[in-house]
Amino acid sequence: RAAANFAATALFHHDPGALSARFVQERLHRLGSLPPEARYPVGGWARLVERLAGHARGLGVAVETGARVDTRTLGELARTGPVVVATSLPAARVLLDDASLTWESGRTVLVDLALRTRRGDAFVVSDLDAPGWLERFTAQDPGLAPAGEQLLQGQFPVGPDGRKAEGTARAGELLDLGFPGWRERTTWRTEALADGRTGAVDRPGTTWRDRPSVIRGDGVFLAGDQVAAPGLLSEVSFTSGLEAGLLAVRVRGTGRSYGARGGLDQA
Repeated sequence: RAAANFAATALFHHDPGALSARFVQERLHRLGSLPPEARYPVGGWARLVERLAGHARGLGVAVETGARVDTRTLGELARTGPVVVATSLPAARVLLDDASLTWESGRTVLVDLALRTRRGDAFVVSDLDAPGWLERFTAQDPGLAPAGEQLLQGQFPVGPDGRKAEGTARAGELLDLGFPGWRERTTWRTEALADGRTGAVDRPGTTWRDRPSVIRGDGVFLAGDQVAAPGLLSEVSFTSGLEAGLLAVRVRGTGRSYGARGGLDQA
């Protein structure tokens, strides 16, 4: 049970025993690997995205934000050249009018808070009695919080009928263990329930190859964290994004059309 609860933090799922053993085992091994696989780019995800966008602009890519795309607009774009749809499966399902774009994901309570610094605070606290994880990200990158404060982020998977209050209650118990006096030291806090927004999970008898294909046909390609691509969490987005981009460039350069849907193995 302890191993399952530890693995649950890399799954964002309340019941690892209901998932594919191969899927869970791979993530358990990677979560417990030494040295750890996790990397902490300075500035976090926001800085990483800024660097990616800057590199794209440097290559001559026109980046337009704040422009909403609907089904009609997407159809017009697809008629002029290949299109990569990089969004959540529910949004892609509407944009492409394709009911097959669905796959299971997790459901977890997210807790972020800033605490006044106290010597001896833990870096990571993993709950082995129930799925739960707390991490002090300023231990790796102090610039993520103002001087004298620490940034903590945690996630606590809950079942289909679980409420946000269930996860926040477990967060409080774990904070008591790893961060004494946290209530009095809290300077900022936010909570959220992430439902179906934490990447794909595979049921027994399925693998990543059974998820919605990158190739949608007629010059349309799909990228995201719930599509047919290997990897752990955000790696699925990066892997599918690279594949979708390469295929789109190939279509543009050769005029070849990928009419049949297939995953990375078929491309």
